[in-house]
Amino acid sequence: MLGPKIVGFFLVLVAFVLNDWQCVMAQSEFVFNHNGLERNYILDLPEGETEGLPLVIVLHGYVSSAQLIRGYSGWTEIAENGEAVICYPQGTADDFGINHWNANLGISDTDDIGFLSALVEHLQQSYGLSTECTFTCGMSNGGFMSYTLACERPDLFRAIGSVTGNMSAYDQLNCDPSNVLPVIHLHGTLDPTVSYNQGVILEGPWSGGWGVEEVMDFWTGLMETTETTEEAMPNTVLLDLTTVDFIRHFGSPGGQEFHHYRVNGGLHDWFGAWGNQDIDSTELLWDFFASFCEQPVNDIDDLMSESGSRTLIRVVDITGRLMRHDTEGLLFFQYSDGTVEKRVRFAH
Repeated sequence: MLGPKIVGFFLVLVAFVLNDWQCVMAQSEFVFNHNGLERNYILDLPEGETEGLPLVIVLHGYVSSAQLIRGYSGWTEIAENGEAVICYPQGTADDFGINHWNANLGISDTDDIGFLSALVEHLQQSYGLSTECTFTCGMSNGGFMSYTLACERPDLFRAIGSVTGNMSAYDQLNCDPSNVLPVIHLHGTLDPTVSYNQGVILEGPWSGGWGVEEVMDFWTGLMETTETTEEAMPNTVLLDLTTVDFIRHFGSPGGQEFHHYRVNGGLHDWFGAWGNQDIDSTELLWDFFASFCEQPVNDIDDLMSESGSRTLIRVVDITGRLMRHDTEGLLFFQYSDGTVEKRVRFAH
């Protein structure tokens, strides 16, 4: 079992490696007062009008920060393209003095449900953002918090997403949402911090609980889904030593879906930034979220079946790095329908 010090060292190392990314990116930092406490957040605003745009809340992991997840996740590009407003709130210190989100984990008394709920309403009102297209997602502890919000404040969100996060033991026993939100969950089968099969493996009040598939069973039960498909995603990058299976639960009376990307051999990673390079966590999250803004929830099946046109998503080399389409050498062209074309361009 990995000790807290080892996990903490690993997360600090990741922060150091990725630090250069965040240093070169402009950002707008704000202060929001909630219950007498000054809370901080970073906001990515597109140029021009924001009226009616979606809002995405992106929550950092345990130990981490708003600046760090902004730097490595790539959500900034979504805002730059004018597709949504992206907010990165900053967590506070828990009982151990470590940045966290209080996802009913028993490690603080911070009212993060109240803070994030009030922040969402403030941003919606201040920038005229869509109340029907507001989403939350996060890495690790941020994913736990997104599940907590799906349990406690489903009225504020249209869907939620988690990358390497799970549900707290408290939420597993007490979650009874007034309405059930669609969910997308990405997780590595060899995650050393939040185990794929048994939740958090570190000793403490947060330990234990369901594995990912039990969480999936819980939500698909609430959704009353009737159909399931499973397919292997194209293994475009062999050097990362991982593969991905896409499991889709659908056919619910209300149109909700649960999308699970199981990264076989994957660790505690934001896939696409590091770890597995066959998928990009942010692209998958945004595509999932955006689909629920394009049509009413009960028409999602029609939306999925009608999206037959193929568009180019990205071009990568054998290591998974994004490349220009006219770059010389071996390239992989990845399309929206899941197909991949391998091309080799030679110098003239």
